[in-house]
Amino acid sequence: KGIGGVIRPWFFQKVVDQRHGPGRGNVLFQSKEDPLMQANVIKDMQRPRYLLHATYWRNVFGILNEGILPAKNPQCSTRGPFRSLLQGAESHVYTISCASATGRLAEVGQWARQASAPEITPERKEPLLRRVGRHQVGLETAPDAYFVIDTQKAEEMGLQLDLVQSADREEVVYVKGPIPKEVLARVEPNDPVSLPDSLKAKIVDPRSFEDIPIIDLSQDDDTVLKQLRYACTVVGFMQVVGHGVSEALLERHAELHRRFFELPDAVKRRLELSDASPVRGYFGRGGEDLDQVMDLKEGGAPKQRTRTDNKEAFDANGAPWSRPKGGFVAEAFGQASRFPEEEELSGFRETMDEYSGAMFALAKRILSLMARVLGNSPDYFDQHLTNPVATHRLLHYWPIEDFDKQIGVGEHTDYGLLTILKQDSVGGLQVLNAKELRWVHCCPVDGAFVVNLGDMLARWTGHVFKSTIHRVVNTSSEERFSVPYFLEPNMDTVIVHGALCEGGAGGDVSQHLRRCRLRRIWAERRKSPTASESAEAILERFYRASGQLKARGFGKPVADKAQGA
Repeated sequence: KGIGGVIRPWFFQKVVDQRHGPGRGNVLFQSKEDPLMQANVIKDMQRPRYLLHATYWRNVFGILNEGILPAKNPQCSTRGPFRSLLQGAESHVYTISCASATGRLAEVGQWARQASAPEITPERKEPLLRRVGRHQVGLETAPDAYFVIDTQKAEEMGLQLDLVQSADREEVVYVKGPIPKEVLARVEPNDPVSLPDSLKAKIVDPRSFEDIPIIDLSQDDDTVLKQLRYACTVVGFMQVVGHGVSEALLERHAELHRRFFELPDAVKRRLELSDASPVRGYFGRGGEDLDQVMDLKEGGAPKQRTRTDNKEAFDANGAPWSRPKGGFVAEAFGQASRFPEEEELSGFRETMDEYSGAMFALAKRILSLMARVLGNSPDYFDQHLTNPVATHRLLHYWPIEDFDKQIGVGEHTDYGLLTILKQDSVGGLQVLNAKELRWVHCCPVDGAFVVNLGDMLARWTGHVFKSTIHRVVNTSSEERFSVPYFLEPNMDTVIVHGALCEGGAGGDVSQHLRRCRLRRIWAERRKSPTASESAEAILERFYRASGQLKARGFGKPVADKAQGA
């Protein structure tokens, strides 16, 4: 009968998965009070040197920051709903021995290539082979990453890790108590076996300011400006926390975001982009392809696209109050959003507008800080944001089935002033580290927005600020959702190369040249930008290169009518 009619977790010693399939025998719950947790302690001579702990993208940042904590953030459907109970009833971390013959993990770096092997249904295709299978590490879905724990290093540091051999699976080892981050030897993405080397990326420690900085905007101004200066002039990408955007708004927006893409196809087709509304509305797979956009948007010769963007999207007007001035491009981007009817998706319009307002306010706050970094007054950009263009985009990515023919989003730089992105916990965003010419994962961080600089701002600062190449490669078996907010200045603003740095904020010339050296490798096939160009002309070139305006034949190329800014 339990206590007060409630069955408590400490009533059980262990819960084992007995369902038929490769997951049979996985331990779903192991009480810290189970006598076997004492009886099966591994003796010193039997202790494996390396252990492997598998996890998901949403946990990577926390582990790198705090180490691995027992039952810290269980995600699977059999454990997630009982998170608070598990945290009081379990005191161990689930790992497997890298020397296990059963797991076929002979040594670190030579992982077994096993299938996730879920039950196959007529509508479900064969899963991708992965370096570490889900059932091998006791998970419901394939892990996104795995950490290698060095038990010998722990001993050398004077840390005693208590290891317990599982009574149910010989390769499974429980580590009692938390695992400090100092004994984590390495972290690797759990890539599908079929993932080409060209699409692979490295997981970097998000605490390292040299990779993708995480900036807390609630810090004092001097600290924020110092960190922002590095992020803008060296990396071009950052994640920001302490931004003050309502968590309730983010949760409501995320729910409606998912529900939009669950609407009937007939509703989405009614909202599709068209000649009459070329940039405000819905587009499906192939509606925008960025795989070759870096060549095309600078006037290069078109090439046969090797991969199609595996996504669908909905573009709304992110500044519905604005009345952009200029030619047909300004007119197109100034059009009102085309929303589903209220009875089709209640609260959608209201939430989208509220979110757009929060993003515009955050963008202005960040730009005011950037203006100070450049040696200008905090309100410098205000004069260029009286009638801006902003796009509030909802994105939905399907899992990739063929990495030779599909990609989430092809590699590109953003065209505009500033992009603020809210990504979910599925992962997939990769950023090119220009210093080492390597791709790195931009791991999801709870509560953070990803901020990156666009080509307009890079040109305006004479490339002192960086517009960084990035892409999306969804290696997960889950659907991915993200929300970029693209902000552009008034369409008649002239973007003059280096104009924002004329006051001396550009720094030492030789230092600037060194910073740009690696970037030129990527730009060698691109035509040199003109000395000055309107924001409207830059915007049009990108949208034609990505296939949207060009595909619909909307209007003729804009004549640059902009006045000096």
